[in-house]
Amino acid sequence: MFSSFKQQGQQWQQVFARGRSGGPLQRILAWLLLGLMLFIGMAVLVFMLLLSWILIPILLFRHRARVKAWQQRQQAAQGQHSQHSSGQHTIEGEVLHKRED
Repeated sequence: MFSSFKQQGQQWQQVFARGRSGGPLQRILAWLLLGLMLFIGMAVLVFMLLLSWILIPILLFRHRARVKAWQQRQQAAQGQHSQHSSGQHTIEGEVLHKRED
């Protein structure tokens, strides 16, 4: 069991040793590819940051406008309700179950 781990470790060491033996052109290309990937990631990050700075105030303004319109509708409905309740309507009913707390 332990010998298989040793063999596997030696195989991985051989793979890494072959990878290190790459020429200078291969290393330069690897560094350029890594730099390009980092640059693209940074560009996406900056784009998303700028997009959020633009969209968040717009979305907040729209939300506040909706809340304000809703409040105005509620106040208008309460005003109409108070006008109708001036007629002093009485609702009659019967208590079916009364809890004794």
